Amino acid sequence: MNPIRLPDGARLATYIDGPAHAPTTAVLVHGLSVTADLWRSHVPLLAGQGIRVVRYDQRAHGRSTRGTAALGLDQLADDLAHVLATTAPRGPLLLAGHSMGAMTLMRLVARHRERAPRLRGLLLISPPYGGISTRTGTGPAQSLLTLSRNLLASACTHTPHLLDATRRRLPTNSRWALRPDTHPASDGLPPSCRKGLHATATSDIAALWHDLAGQQPDPRLLQHLGNRVHLLAGSLDTHIPPEQTRRLAALLPDAQLEIVPDATHSLPLRHAQLVTDRITRRAAALFTCGSESSRWVS
Repeated sequence: MNPIRLPDGARLATYIDGPAHAPTTAVLVHGLSVTADLWRSHVPLLAGQGIRVVRYDQRAHGRSTRGTAALGLDQLADDLAHVLATTAPRGPLLLAGHSMGAMTLMRLVARHRERAPRLRGLLLISPPYGGISTRTGTGPAQSLLTLSRNLLASACTHTPHLLDATRRRLPTNSRWALRPDTHPASDGLPPSCRKGLHATATSDIAALWHDLAGQQPDPRLLQHLGNRVHLLAGSLDTHIPPEQTRRLAALLPDAQLEIVPDATHSLPLRHAQLVTDRITRRAAALFTCGSESSRWVS
C-alpha cells in the first residue's frame, strides 16, 4: 500500500501493480460503499498485458481516511487528480470508473482539463444521466426497494449519530459496521468490498448521497473526448438502470455504448474479462496531442 497525503490531511490508500516502466497506466476508480478490491480480478489481466495498474480507496472508504474537506464529487475529482499527479505524472492514461467512480471521472474531465491530451480511453461503467436516485423503476418490487432506500436515506440524514452507535456494535463482517481500519495490510492489498463503509461515518454517507443525487448532466467536456469514451451498463442493473446510461450516451454522439445482457450493478465483479477488454481496447490508439488539446480551449 502506498499512502498519498492530501492538503486537508486525508490519506488515500493506493495500490500499484504491473511493470514499473510500462508505457501506459490504467487508473481504476471504485464507487460508493466498496473499496479498490472491486478491481482485484482486473489487476492480473491488465498487468499481464504490460499495463501499470493504479487503484486507490476513495476518501473515507476502506483504508483511506476522511480528512477535513467537504465530501462531494468536486473533492473526489480533486483527490483523483492528486493520485494521477503522484502515481502517473506522465505518459498515456486509461481511466475506468464504476458508478460513483464513473461520476468522479466525469468531474475530473470537467475540473482538470489539462489531463485530456493524455487520455487514451475513458471507460464509464454504470454512469447515471445526472445524479443518482433511490427510484429504480416501476412495479411493486421496485416500489418496495425505492421505499426502503428512501427510509435509509432519511435515517442517515436525520439520525446519523444514533446509526453510528448502532453500527459500532455490528460484527466486523457486516458491510454496515463502523470499524475503521487505516493500518497498512501485511499483504499490501485493499480490504474487501464488504468493508468499504467501515471507515465512513453515517453523516458522511448522507453527505455523499445528497451531493451525488443533486448532480446535473453536463456532457459538453466529455464530447471533446469523442470515441475515447466507452459507456458500459448492465441490462439488469437496479441501482443505476441502463436507461440512465442510454440517456447520457445520447448526448455523446461519438462515444460507444454497450449494454451487457443479464449483467447487474456488479458488472466489474461478474464480468471482469469483458471490462478488462474494454479498458485495453484503447491502449494502442494514437492521438495527436496538439489537435486534441486545442479543442479544450474554452
